Amino acid sequence: MTLDSCDKLLSTVLQEYQILAEYKRLQSEDIGGIYVIPSFENSFLWFGVFFVRTGPYKDGIFRFTLTLPEKFPNDSNIPTIKFESEIYHPLICNRTNIVELTEAFPQWKTNENHIWQFLKFLQYIFYQFDDYINVCEKILNDEALKLMQQNRDEFNKKIGDCVKLSKSRIYDQPTANTDRNYIVFEPFDVDVHGNVLENLKKNITESVTPPPSSGLSWVKEGVFQPLSKGN
Repeated sequence: MTLDSCDKLLSTVLQEYQILAEYKRLQSEDIGGIYVIPSFENSFLWFGVFFVRTGPYKDGIFRFTLTLPEKFPNDSNIPTIKFESEIYHPLICNRTNIVELTEAFPQWKTNENHIWQFLKFLQYIFYQFDDYINVCEKILNDEALKLMQQNRDEFNKKIGDCVKLSKSRIYDQPTANTDRNYIVFEPFDVDVHGNVLENLKKNITESVTPPPSSGLSWVKEGVFQPLSKGN
């Protein structure tokens, strides 16, 4: 192995470690309702699901991807957050479903910025977007902004339609994406998940036997709360 090859390998390993460190850092932050996991095949691509808990988008279940720039974290470019389905929101492009982040984060600053900050910002623009939208200059959906300002009832109705659609698709299986870390859900099955649920109710601290591995997590119908840390 040449010296250049060794340097490249070391750089790649270090970069992977830094990405893993960012992921582990999320565990200590309060980002309730947002669940992310790096792709099994590509650590620069993270899969996420946002269970919205309050505000106009309450009860929405929105899937998204978070993509890191090629030279992360030594890159001034910021991550990209893109939803998998259209969301009616002034700060989300109605053509690409990409979230406007550049005004809040003009560039990535190593040792100052962290991925959890972007996820907290995502919470903010869903829970308290009025205050931010009133002062921000970069709007990606002018129609949504205009309707929000002129007819709030109709604006909320369009939001409600997005929420209903997202809930109706919670159990959809992936079509093109076959990455083993892609987050999918299945309806609650008492035979598969019943023991785990009862153990959680009893607050048993010892290790419990997990359900058969299927690559799926479960969500109880009518509740839409995932079996995951942070609820």
